[in-house]
Amino acid sequence: MRLFQCITNFPLRLFYRYASNTRLQVFQNAVQIVDPQRIRNVGIIAHIDAGKTTTVERMLYHAGFIRSMGNVDDGNTTMDYMEQERERGITITSAAITIPWNKHRINLIDTPGHVDFTIEVERSLRVLDGAVTILDASAGVETQSLTVWRQANRYHVPRLIYINKMDKPTANLSMCLDSIREKFGVEPILLHTPLGQGKQFTGMIDLFNEIIIPANNSSKPPSELLTNDRTKLIEKLADIDDAIAELLLFADKPISTNQLIQAICRLMVNHQRYVPVLVGSSLKNIGVPTLLDAIVNYLPSARIIPTSSSNTDTLMYIFKTIHDRQKQPLSFARVYSGSVKKRMVLTNARTNEREQINKVFLPFADNMEDIDEIRAGSIAVLSGFKEASSGDILVSNRKSTIATHLNDLKQQYPFLPDPGLEAPPPVFFCTIETYSESTQKQLDFALKNIKREDPSLRVRIDDQTGQTILLGMGELHIDIIRDRLKREYELETYLGPLNVNYRETPRKSTQQTIVWNSSINEKHATISITLSIEPIISQDKKIISFSQIQIVRSDEQNFENLKKEHVEAINHGIRLALSTGLIKGTEVVNIHVKLHDLQLTGFISPALYSAAASDCVRACLRHADCTLLQPMMRVDLVCVADRTQVVLEDLARRHSQIIDVQQGTSGSVQNSMSTIITRTPLAELIGYSSTLRTLTSGQADFTLAIDGYEPVLNL
Repeated sequence: MRLFQCITNFPLRLFYRYASNTRLQVFQNAVQIVDPQRIRNVGIIAHIDAGKTTTVERMLYHAGFIRSMGNVDDGNTTMDYMEQERERGITITSAAITIPWNKHRINLIDTPGHVDFTIEVERSLRVLDGAVTILDASAGVETQSLTVWRQANRYHVPRLIYINKMDKPTANLSMCLDSIREKFGVEPILLHTPLGQGKQFTGMIDLFNEIIIPANNSSKPPSELLTNDRTKLIEKLADIDDAIAELLLFADKPISTNQLIQAICRLMVNHQRYVPVLVGSSLKNIGVPTLLDAIVNYLPSARIIPTSSSNTDTLMYIFKTIHDRQKQPLSFARVYSGSVKKRMVLTNARTNEREQINKVFLPFADNMEDIDEIRAGSIAVLSGFKEASSGDILVSNRKSTIATHLNDLKQQYPFLPDPGLEAPPPVFFCTIETYSESTQKQLDFALKNIKREDPSLRVRIDDQTGQTILLGMGELHIDIIRDRLKREYELETYLGPLNVNYRETPRKSTQQTIVWNSSINEKHATISITLSIEPIISQDKKIISFSQIQIVRSDEQNFENLKKEHVEAINHGIRLALSTGLIKGTEVVNIHVKLHDLQLTGFISPALYSAAASDCVRACLRHADCTLLQPMMRVDLVCVADRTQVVLEDLARRHSQIIDVQQGTSGSVQNSMSTIITRTPLAELIGYSSTLRTLTSGQADFTLAIDGYEPVLNL
């Protein structure tokens, strides 16, 4: 029996030892690369199911990090390490990994494609120097692809496009290029000529290096096709790049591959209107090494702030925080200046408090490799921070003018992220309870940790019932939170009905005065407060302005003698009143509050300031003709063409605004599908997936994205 165990276990032990040694070698190769010019901080962004995680899995294989490639459907990929990700086959949280390639270090961040987790993309883009946008060759630019593209535009992140799934039966390169022009508003620069598409896709011709991918010794690139396409590509680059134009007109020698690569590099930095495009099939492992080469060759190197300019040894930005049972809170940080070491003490610019680093790690998905130091230009994972959270900037020197110092740096180095992280407003909410009162403290602790990790999650306590309320980005988002509570904190919870997170807003300006009398221990006090509210009107319906508070100074009344704690108490009372409107008890937005007058007699405690201000705001709201605002969703729906009319009729009953109907375009069966784009109230879409399956016999799919707020017409 013992002999049998030895025989069966021996190969397995060898395998684990081999795998461990392989990863260690990759790790050592990556750590040795410290020159920022050889570091690429790159994000993978795309619509759900475009093939992001599969592409990254193939990258890890070619870099030598893994010996066998996992599959999303099998739930064994490296980057989707959460149990929920492997079970559902989707990416929920952005994962970072460090790999060496061609004497460079690539810090990869694989981001989610689902709209419920768009905050993961938002905070990752802040620290990236470049990005790869992946498109499905059969669908072109989809809804979430457009959303993340706009996010990348906001942070001026250079991108290249990788058209994946060229082997799908419905792959259509021309349609993809047209959708890039129409929806992204850029001109694609196609660097490859595909050899067939759909089932006939066998590879492509690299027009720069004049080779076939994948390499095939028995065949050579069709000379006529290569010559024509390469000539067209060079002529297109000559129209954009003066250096290529001069070489084309005056140089005696043919334009070299290096000269063409340099032209693409200049294009990435100087032009936002042109984007290089590559093609391939990650599932069939065609084109992934070429994509890695493109990341190294075309995307910018890591941007840093020289220590002489920053006037500080270390400056870094925390873009993500997670909680690990063994290591406790872990902070993902981009180092912009100096270096980060174990036991280092840094100052948080937000709190002006000191924080100590316990350990420094290099990220490898859910594995962390302990290192002594990491230098500017890289992404590190740090343990030991007690209060630091996403959006915080930490520096090594302590200054009273640190905010001014950071503003000066931002002017000189625009790529430095702004402090703070503004999460999108939640659109759903529900109550959450444990099955035992004794576990309420555990629930509060767990939600505090998850909320620190996920800025898009909001948690509040209902003033009247005392119930805990979760506010999230969608049904899937809240369901994932509940699942994490069960798996990570062993808490069984009950969720109440899912409700739409409405908003309220005033339609009229009004001013009110409230007089409060107080008598404590025969000591009398009176406070008279005058406040006004007015609506903030924006032409853009997608903009929601949260409460703005202003103290108005006049000849009759100034507030110079008003103590800071009293001003804070008044602000607290105003915000408390605005957090629960009078129609549905939801938050009041698009409102400007002004303090006009304040008269006091006797001793007034901060609590009385707060209570009086709250009552005065409520009095204003009662006279402000408030209306209810509902979240509107952009719906991109693809269904079989013969069910288009039935789907449109159902959407009309849901008060949808039909934006566009494209008959016989895109979808899983070309020329037999229709695309419908609408703007629909979120309240009408709860449980819509089941209805749509019934209407189309399961031959339809749709995606949602928040598209602003509109007044509810029928209350």
